[in-house]
Amino acid sequence: MEFNILSHFKGLEEMPTDPLKADEIGTSLFLTGNMGPRISEKIDEKAKAAGMSRRNFIKSSLGFSAAMLAANEVTGMKFFEVGTAEAADIDAKKEAIKLAQASNNFIVDVHTHVCTRPGHYQLGVNTSERGMWFVQLLDDLGKAFGMVNGTRDMNVENYGKMILKESDTTVGVFNPFGFREDYGGQDMIPIEYQVGVRNNWPDNTIMLAGGLTPNQGVGATLDRLRQYVDDYKISGLKLYTFDSTPQKGWWFDDEKRAYPIWEECRKLGVKNIGCHKGIPFGQFYARYAHVEDFDATADDFLDLNFIAFHSAWPYHNELAALKGFKPQRKNLYCEIGSTFAATVTSRPLECAHVIGTLLRDLGPDYVLWGTDSLLWGNPQWQIEAFRNFQIPDELVEGHGYPKITPEIRRKVFGENAARLWNIDKRRAMTAKAELMATAHA
Repeated sequence: MEFNILSHFKGLEEMPTDPLKADEIGTSLFLTGNMGPRISEKIDEKAKAAGMSRRNFIKSSLGFSAAMLAANEVTGMKFFEVGTAEAADIDAKKEAIKLAQASNNFIVDVHTHVCTRPGHYQLGVNTSERGMWFVQLLDDLGKAFGMVNGTRDMNVENYGKMILKESDTTVGVFNPFGFREDYGGQDMIPIEYQVGVRNNWPDNTIMLAGGLTPNQGVGATLDRLRQYVDDYKISGLKLYTFDSTPQKGWWFDDEKRAYPIWEECRKLGVKNIGCHKGIPFGQFYARYAHVEDFDATADDFLDLNFIAFHSAWPYHNELAALKGFKPQRKNLYCEIGSTFAATVTSRPLECAHVIGTLLRDLGPDYVLWGTDSLLWGNPQWQIEAFRNFQIPDELVEGHGYPKITPEIRRKVFGENAARLWNIDKRRAMTAKAELMATAHA
């Protein structure tokens, strides 16, 4: 099953070329989504009201607020809590930003990536045709968000620049890619390279290890896990249950192949275990992107936390049911990387159903913020979108979803992740302030 997130948008080749201009990127995504033509008409009206040309308006921070207001008007539902003044007056917009930052200025992005390595990816040298397909997908996505060289620009330096310095992100949790069978016997993102992120920003990053699949041999997998803990002091795992081995995939609840991994995690003190669920992209089998294997595993390892990355979208209802029908569960989490980004500007109704379902059934204490950046460029546009996003009253009344209160927003943005990883909030915030001072000196 092939999944290409770019197919959800039209005209991405006309996106802004500066990846640091998050407002312009966010506005452009509204314009390139399926509501784009109608939102475009509204943008013209709001630009005229602000006394600006369309081009300058879209480039300004006012344009992003205008696009969110336009989405409300086009759909007839209030998905974004944005005042009309924020689309017309720059001082009003600046004040709104200050208020939002004051309300939720601690942000832990649980889903971030670097996507290159020394020597990069060379077909027939260190990368198979199958591996190059994935590289090309990520290249196209990066280029759409202004990274001229695609994955080559998703490096350690730009991680710090775009995620830590040019967005409100306080702590980034960076995730690996494995699939070593497609990359010359080496993980797509070798841990030796990605550790450079943590070395550069130790108080503002957390490193997860990955590339583990028992289909490469249970013994070898346990040896690598021990190496990750002993040599790299990892803070958890981010795994994939579909893989590039001849077996194609595995399950978390396989007592012979997977349970030895979780038992070893117990011994080593690795408590947070994430897995890509949902978004069954490429040549991988969709069945391994479902979440039924979390059921027995979460019950059998109550002292470990299991995190469904991407919230298992479009299978998020399956994930939510694992907690909705077993409310006693305290170790089942989700994060919303790519799921939120792919739906909030082009399909806000679907976005509201996904977020509403997760908050209602998993609960506000178990939903984690994630952006899947650098794949989506500078994450600031996603941060602003979520700061303004709301579950419309019609859906609250019809589906029992909770409204997104300031408290829930703070939990999702950072407090839940801080609890999972025992993040020293004050230390992280101090390091962030020092980083920003240096960046703008």
